[in-house]
Amino acid sequence: MASVYSSTPETTNANRACRVVLGPCTDGLRDVLRQEVPPHTFHHVIKQNKLNLPRLTAVQRDLILPKHGGYSGIYDDMDISLLYILLRNITNISPHSKGWGNDPDPHDTSLSANVERIRLVRNRCVHSCDPSMSNTDFNSIWSTIKSTMVDLDAFLMNANKYEKAVDFLCHESMDPQNDLHYEEELRKQVEEDTKTREKVDNLENKLEKLTKSPVPQNVREQYDIDIQKWREEDKIYYETHSFPSMMEKVRNQPCVTFVGVPGSGKSATAHHIALKLQGEGYQIVPTKDVKKMEDYGDPRDPQVFVIDDVVGVFGLQKAKLDVLTDYEQKIT
Repeated sequence: MASVYSSTPETTNANRACRVVLGPCTDGLRDVLRQEVPPHTFHHVIKQNKLNLPRLTAVQRDLILPKHGGYSGIYDDMDISLLYILLRNITNISPHSKGWGNDPDPHDTSLSANVERIRLVRNRCVHSCDPSMSNTDFNSIWSTIKSTMVDLDAFLMNANKYEKAVDFLCHESMDPQNDLHYEEELRKQVEEDTKTREKVDNLENKLEKLTKSPVPQNVREQYDIDIQKWREEDKIYYETHSFPSMMEKVRNQPCVTFVGVPGSGKSATAHHIALKLQGEGYQIVPTKDVKKMEDYGDPRDPQVFVIDDVVGVFGLQKAKLDVLTDYEQKIT
């Protein structure tokens, strides 16, 4: 019985276009990156241009800034989205006449214009909700890809390597297994793009909060260094049977003091609780001065101030207690 989901010439067109984008087009951009930034220089170039890079997804960051030491620069693992970001931001490729991110002039054969065309064709395939593609649209896309890869071959001086690949795929058999493979690849890219947009939105919201925060940026950066140290030390923190009770008191009181002998875990517990609250949307302010609570307090956003040795270390220091008493009303 025929189904509305049966393969047709139009669905084959769509999958063939996806195949050429994920194959020769992606490999071509990888070769351009290799020529512009030889792999052995990737580490140095990324370090120099790290501030020029836009916000990246976790997957993209791991590909160029892995968590465990060094910069990988494994170009074969990079997709068109990441390759475009790198070619645009860390190489000396000049923008085309319409500027990066815009449709290039149809007569522009510059390298940047061709990189842009590959990105646009990729987006057209990835973001299409239609599993089929008309012959007219297919022929238009294929013509763009063919001319783009001819120009890329000339730039890379590799004879007509990618032009041949495009011609081959134009007539290559497309069986159901191949169709499913490329549909799955594109589905993953759609999901990745969706996650990217969500993460960018979340980061922009956090950035907006930070820019409006009464804590100066330079102070915030120093605090972030301290908090990162807490996070490393917190990996070995163990919650004892009394921890839920402490957490409950912190939630229900505007001010909680931990009292104990040196080395009993007061600071570690306070840091652990602050980190848990940070995960709930609180801003950590690890100041050493009670008076800063007046300067850095923000009634618009939840905050947790962490002050070590607020009234002394080995004994009560009356001067510190007097300051705490003076600010009692504001703290409450």
